[in-house]
Amino acid sequence: QKGYASVLWTAHDDNDDELRYAVYFRGENQRDWLLLKDNLDQKFYSWDATTMPDGAYYLKIVASDSTSNPPDAALKTERESERFEIDNTPPVIQKLEGSATGMNADRSKGVSYDFQFTATDTTSGIEKAQYSVDGGEWIMLAPVKGISDSKSESYSFTVRGMAPGEHTIAVRAYDHFDNVGAAKTTITVEGVKK
Repeated sequence: QKGYASVLWTAHDDNDDELRYAVYFRGENQRDWLLLKDNLDQKFYSWDATTMPDGAYYLKIVASDSTSNPPDAALKTERESERFEIDNTPPVIQKLEGSATGMNADRSKGVSYDFQFTATDTTSGIEKAQYSVDGGEWIMLAPVKGISDSKSESYSFTVRGMAPGEHTIAVRAYDHFDNVGAAKTTITVEGVKK
């Protein structure tokens, strides 16, 4: 589910003692572990990741058999996760601009406009971008360089056959975590002189 993160682990006790788990986290540049959840009896945990700032993190799972043993005989073990990222912030759309590129040879077919914009995300790469004209269906765009593989991508596209009047062009971009950033611009196509 969007906005949530989950962790799943396996554990076994040779004596079949009941195990309880604690989940800790720390940021990539932090030293101290912070308790996320304690006293779990299941081997998974999901939490609202929107409460954590964007960035890289590690988890630590601590397993204990203290509920089945006296305090001086209880055992603990722990395991750390690999690095993972949390990204709750959508990409930012910048420099959405359009310019008329000329009249079609058949004036009744309207005017063509070129548009360009940049999508930037501070944490993860841009996954895809789309545009829509006057609330119509979303049309997929390829970045100018051909492949979406970085945190900033430039896009350009042409809309042909725009009739006289006001038109709204909307664009949106998704990052690797499905956060969506959007922007729009409005243009006015002048009437065709006879």
